[in-house]
Amino acid sequence: MMLIYFIGWFSIMSWTINNWLMIWYLMEVCFVMFIGVCVAGKGYSISESTMGYYLVQVIFSLVMLTFILFYMFNLGYMCSFILTLGLMVKMGMFPFHFWLVLICGKLEWISFLILSTLMKLIPLILMYYLFCMSSFLFVIVSSAIFGSLMGLNNSNIQKMMGYSSMVNICWFIYSMSISLSFFLMYFASYMVMLCWLINVLMNYNIFYVNQFKFSSLNLSTKVMIFIYGLSISGFPPFLGFLIKWLVINYFWYLGFKFLMSLMILISILAVYFYLQLFFFVMLVFSSWVKWYTMNFIKFGLLSFLFLLSYFILFIFY
Repeated sequence: MMLIYFIGWFSIMSWTINNWLMIWYLMEVCFVMFIGVCVAGKGYSISESTMGYYLVQVIFSLVMLTFILFYMFNLGYMCSFILTLGLMVKMGMFPFHFWLVLICGKLEWISFLILSTLMKLIPLILMYYLFCMSSFLFVIVSSAIFGSLMGLNNSNIQKMMGYSSMVNICWFIYSMSISLSFFLMYFASYMVMLCWLINVLMNYNIFYVNQFKFSSLNLSTKVMIFIYGLSISGFPPFLGFLIKWLVINYFWYLGFKFLMSLMILISILAVYFYLQLFFFVMLVFSSWVKWYTMNFIKFGLLSFLFLLSYFILFIFY
């Protein structure tokens, strides 16, 4: 818990610093602490995956340090481009996502939560300093497309959520181009939604979809897993959709209609991840085949609130 506290504190503190070397230093301190959190877990093959993650991150960290010094002293011409590539590696964006595939599925859930949220804060602020919408547009769209396609038909829940985070990183970058305050609101809401879902999966020690067949989950817990997943993927009328809706409205009025239409189609594929998970959890691997044998009071109330939120969203739209 102390390591997690320091990772969160250093990640937030980096947003108040305007020195590249100090931000890089805090990023590497958080990286070393995250290695400690991973080793403290009891996941299988943790040493192998941690060593691969360590080697990749150290190599690109040294490359970033070299070009940060070049950038500060005006000794190179390709500094911004190389630094952007290094930050893409840090965040696991396409085509530098190989370490994300290597490590996802072999972590404890608390380590995966830190990797998906706090460990991306410092690279995002550095990306904000280098960000240019016109020059970085193709990279963002390609990362979102690849993340949405590779997450299909994946039985490992961590890998599926890792590919889903690749799509969400693209939305983070778009929200940063609006304002930092809007990005922080988006990031905080995403972190809360991810905490909800991971808390349920961690309590039942579930890492694969077929583990739902042997777990004793009641219907209300399965529905909550489904709702949390849809909220992360941006399905209306949940919190994740409301945040994305603001981003879509902003870029739509700026004239990026084709880009937003493409991002909406990509997000629909991300919704399919969790719809597929819901299909296996509720139907294929469910022991409650006949739902009429259960008490429908809680489930009926939840369904009523779900439909009511749709009606309210339709009125305000």
